[in-house]
Amino acid sequence: MADNDVSASTSSKAKARANDLLVYSQKQVDRVVSPPTRQKAYDYVHSLAIERPVLLSFILFQLALSLAPLLLFAGFVTTTLAVSLISALMFSLFWMGIATLILVPTLFLTFSIALLFWAWAAATYFAGRWVYVRLPLGVEEDGKMVAKLPNGDRKVIFERTPDIKAEAAKVKE
Repeated sequence: MADNDVSASTSSKAKARANDLLVYSQKQVDRVVSPPTRQKAYDYVHSLAIERPVLLSFILFQLALSLAPLLLFAGFVTTTLAVSLISALMFSLFWMGIATLILVPTLFLTFSIALLFWAWAAATYFAGRWVYVRLPLGVEEDGKMVAKLPNGDRKVIFERTPDIKAEAAKVKE
């Protein structure tokens, strides 16, 4: 009696699970093909079976026997595309890796040269500023370049002439 209860319980669980699977499958089919469209297709096949049974049997035999090769071909095409895409991706990744192996040392070299040029320019700037601050030369408001001598005197080194046109005329002569 206990075995009969267990088997009935297992059987009812299996039926409930099968029913749940059927309901889930029906919902998925309804998402792809709406029930009115599906009903139209059922009605058309039913009317074709009644009106032209020989034609329907021919179509069904062709479909039944050709479906396996068609599915195998579709699987082959899909697999071939997937393998070729993966191969192309792997090929591209390989050559990107090789290019990276060349790029990294090149960037290191160019970075080092740029750093060297920057250090040279910065050192030149700071050295020039240091020298400029220590030079006894200066420019006065009227444009004269004056040297400060060690005894405290000032000597004009360059004096700006107010008439530039006269200077240009002298240069042309």
